[in-house]
Amino acid sequence: MAKYLIAGNSVAAVAAIQAIRERDPEGKIVVLSPEKTTAYCRPLITYVLAGEVEEWRLPYKRESFYQQNRVDVKYGVALEGLDAENRVAYLSNGERLPFEKMLIAVGGVPFVPPMEGVEGPGVFTYTTIDHMRAVQERLPQMRKVVVVGAGMIGMKVAEALKKCGKDVVIVELMDRILPMVLDKEGSAIAEDVLTKAGVEYVLGDSVVGILRDSSGEVCGVELKSGKRIECDTVVVAVGVRPNIAPVEGSGLQVNRGVVVDDMMETSASGVYAAGDCAEAYDLILGEKRPNLVWPVAYRQGLIAGSNMAGGRRRYVGGFPINSIGFFGFQVCSAGMSAVDDEIEGSFEIYRYVDREKGIYRKVVIGNNRLMGFALVGDVRRAGLYTGLIWSRMDVSYFKDVLVDGPGLPEAVYPIEGALPPMNFSSRKGIRRFGWAVFPYGYRKLFTGYSARIEEICAFDDKGVCLYDGDDQ
Repeated sequence: MAKYLIAGNSVAAVAAIQAIRERDPEGKIVVLSPEKTTAYCRPLITYVLAGEVEEWRLPYKRESFYQQNRVDVKYGVALEGLDAENRVAYLSNGERLPFEKMLIAVGGVPFVPPMEGVEGPGVFTYTTIDHMRAVQERLPQMRKVVVVGAGMIGMKVAEALKKCGKDVVIVELMDRILPMVLDKEGSAIAEDVLTKAGVEYVLGDSVVGILRDSSGEVCGVELKSGKRIECDTVVVAVGVRPNIAPVEGSGLQVNRGVVVDDMMETSASGVYAAGDCAEAYDLILGEKRPNLVWPVAYRQGLIAGSNMAGGRRRYVGGFPINSIGFFGFQVCSAGMSAVDDEIEGSFEIYRYVDREKGIYRKVVIGNNRLMGFALVGDVRRAGLYTGLIWSRMDVSYFKDVLVDGPGLPEAVYPIEGALPPMNFSSRKGIRRFGWAVFPYGYRKLFTGYSARIEEICAFDDKGVCLYDGDDQ
């Protein structure tokens, strides 16, 4: 029997291992790793494809990490089923594994929309090392590629393939590039970058079929509009969905993801979930939803691991934070960044646009609080904006200048005279998002504001919220 069973071996699992060992140095930890490799940096796989990073650099945890933490890793073994009531996991190798506490951190799976002819050679997804290696093997016979989807994955794959000397066409269902991040004005700048890089794109259309020749090889795609594009390879990069298949029929509450409370515990006692597969509290929307980004997965894994080992840490919520660069072009966003003017009655939207320089700044304000932002070209304010979202600070005093000018007002403090002025424009070289942009005095003040689910109660030295109650 495993005292701690962790299904998955990515960032949430690594954080959980670290948190468990801080509280329990001896308890047996078993990790199910569907891939036959240690934890690695998935965002780097497009850089390996482009030849900019060597494959051996992908792992951020070596075998020594598991050995030092006395972790039994079952490589090539995945979770296939779960009896939550009797605390038994069913593994892909046929084994039944009893456990005391379990973390479900099985991540997400690529979403492939219905397309005729999608099964067969020449069609790929791109989220794992195995996907990367499959595309690498295809490179010698590849001439022209259609990338389905202009989101984060699609843009990075398109960049990598273009750097490999291939012709690339992006097809996106929505009417803009990075549709979950940018509005039309921000997308226009991204479109300029793609045009200069020699990448074709089709917006507002979708692939309904993969065309194949008599030998079964890809020879093109057919769009909903009736247009056909010749190509020899298709990469489907529409997005990722929570991997809930292993827990279907387990008795756990599952919606879009595995539903968890603010302790990261599922509806079954002793069973936790974290990362892309979890449906946890969204700080901005005020409801539970999957949040498929790495920083959130790490925080969730850290809290879940601590609580599995007897801790009382609370997850106060998260929100999407994204950063991407392609063809020398930088985009950073967080929260509700793609809000359009059509619903401006519910939000205040402020923009700064310099299309000639490729700079775009947008902030979305609701109820006098920053709800989201998008930065294009110049991303130097990302840390500051993210900190303002976390703090739930009243920005009504300076919202008019959030996107304009070289910096924000010198004094940003919600209670007059409560704190000395802070010159945000003087804080250069910010490397971390969130609280790092604020001095401790500001952080302490923000904790005094009432908010949802005991938001911002107290923080340890890693920035993790601690339970503020009698049981701490």
